[in-house]
Amino acid sequence: MIEGVGEAVIERPPEAIIAFVTSLERYKRADLKIGRVLEERRDGDRIFMRHDGALRGIPGPPVSLEMVIHGTTAVRYRGIPTFPSRFVLTFDGGFELTPTDGGTRVVHTERFRFHPPWRWFAEPFLRDWLAADVREEMLRLKALVEAEPLE
Repeated sequence: MIEGVGEAVIERPPEAIIAFVTSLERYKRADLKIGRVLEERRDGDRIFMRHDGALRGIPGPPVSLEMVIHGTTAVRYRGIPTFPSRFVLTFDGGFELTPTDGGTRVVHTERFRFHPPWRWFAEPFLRDWLAADVREEMLRLKALVEAEPLE
């Protein structure tokens, strides 16, 4: 397993951050791993998403995921095994949100588990890159969300 963790204090309420991260078209401006958005359906606090993308510049198969919003404190997601991605990897992660005096502290985690034989070269190749990418993603998220007008 490889994991990336990033953190930022964003000068917006949790609701504004949740609205941003649960819209793939908006969020892919912060998460450069996301490519074309192929599908996005919402049912209350559950969102089904399907997109393609790339890890460290290498395109991968389209992936499906389910996001679940937990009030104003968390958004968690997990990959849904689909063909052909289920033969390559599983992934999960999320956003933990804590109100602070300066806005909202956001901790974002991404975890990837590659299946053999991909594991033996993908994890060493991606480990340091993913850690740095998620930290940079949080800097972009902060800048993008804070640039939006307060509603």
